[in-house]
Amino acid sequence: MKTAYATIKGFEVMRSLKKGQAEVFQLQKGIMGEVRLIERCFKLGDSAIAELIKILESDLQVQQS
Repeated sequence: MKTAYATIKGFEVMRSLKKGQAEVFQLQKGIMGEVRLIERCFKLGDSAIAELIKILESDLQVQQS
């Protein structure tokens, strides 16, 4: 059951990405935004808040340079 759930969830995530329905949930544009979104959906990466903080910190460092 657990494997079937993960498989169906994966299909749904990929379908929404292909249709452009998940763009509002992407913190970054392009393929990296999609990768991070998939990581969050499957709890493989940081949470959205932690990821956003990292992005903001890196942008701040670039601006300070």
